[in-house]
Amino acid sequence: MMNDESVKQITKAEAEYVLMDLGDVARHIDIPSNASYILSGMDTLNPVLTIDGKFKLVGEYTETIGTCLAFSEKEVSVGENQKPQKITETVGKLHKILKFRLAAFDNEDGETKATNSLKDSSVEVFGDQSL
Repeated sequence: MMNDESVKQITKAEAEYVLMDLGDVARHIDIPSNASYILSGMDTLNPVLTIDGKFKLVGEYTETIGTCLAFSEKEVSVGENQKPQKITETVGKLHKILKFRLAAFDNEDGETKATNSLKDSSVEVFGDQSL
């Protein structure tokens, strides 16, 4: 029989983090900071990211080279009259990068063709497969 602690360890060990790389997309479209998004097909070769119901992006996985770590940052109050301190904690290791590019309009067959005009990257968003 498994206890709660072993279940937590298994769950934490099974989490897989993926770096979502939006590349030049952010320079070509205006993405509001409060935009909703839907990420589908994470278990396929080309996942699809739909932003704000308006923009469709097609992704492609690449493996990371070396060790890539994800961190979270939070503020912790130390005392009444002191400024809060920022604490950085490791969230997990990344093994994959999901690089996105804008998708072309749907063709006659109803399939979405990916454009190759936006390949290189600089904007990064962290997410995990549980989205």
